[in-house]
Amino acid sequence: MIKEKITHNKPRSRVPAILAMASLILMVSPYLASADLPEEKAGARSAGLGYSTAAIIDGWSLFHNQAGVAYLENPWVGVHHENRFISPDLNFSALGAMLPVRVGTLGLSIKRLGFSQFSQTKLGLAYGMKLAPTLSAGVQLNAHHIFVAGEYGSTMVLSAEGGLIYSPNDNLNVGFHVVNPTRSKLLDDQRIPTLLNLGLSYQIGDMVMVTSGVEKNLDADFSFKAGVEFEPINSLYFRMGMASNPSLLTFGVGYQISSIQIDLAFSRHEILGYTPHFSLSYVFGAKASRLPETETPQQ
Repeated sequence: MIKEKITHNKPRSRVPAILAMASLILMVSPYLASADLPEEKAGARSAGLGYSTAAIIDGWSLFHNQAGVAYLENPWVGVHHENRFISPDLNFSALGAMLPVRVGTLGLSIKRLGFSQFSQTKLGLAYGMKLAPTLSAGVQLNAHHIFVAGEYGSTMVLSAEGGLIYSPNDNLNVGFHVVNPTRSKLLDDQRIPTLLNLGLSYQIGDMVMVTSGVEKNLDADFSFKAGVEFEPINSLYFRMGMASNPSLLTFGVGYQISSIQIDLAFSRHEILGYTPHFSLSYVFGAKASRLPETETPQQ
């Protein structure tokens, strides 16, 4: 009898399931931001350091503090992918490219979270420049797009972000970054998270770098984070990191092959589980011995 009912019932529409998944992603997005897993922070190096990267200067500054792109001396391109919480419906990918110009650096980035029936996409146009030998600034204009399959269509909204990096010496960087200071909304009852980040990075000798930071989501509590990067031999990096509220533990590894940088990381959210991260970047015309994206600013 049960089998006969299943056989003769018409297939149910996928729209309710799609809407349920869309609602879930929208509801947990601010929560994930407080847990330090916002889409604005692509890059497996960033993940391996517990996302304490507001003061780090590398190619991935395009995604976590645009002031860092001001120090780029060569064109750069990077790709990133992660399978959030090992769920097929939460794949997150990012692509970024930067080009030094006569004054400063231009950057273009695109990020996408979701699957074929529901997705969030963010396109960013960034610019960074040095204001002084020890101070840089960067800004970015974003276009956010949400798509839901079927009659519900899509919506788009603009936002902005930007930051500063102060480097009093070759070993210390202090960074500040703000996301969506205008409090733009995707939907009537759903704001894009407004995030304030303050971070430090300090190079201890040639082998160790430590990072720390605090993030405030205006709709959630503070999150504290820290990371350590260890380079036992030239071009090989080991990383560990953590964040609070809720707790997040991360570890990763990176390796440089000439102008190519490969980074892997794993993060564990205390509630939602594990996420693998992978990044690949290339610097055009960089010296094989040391990529510009791993250097600190020279005074």
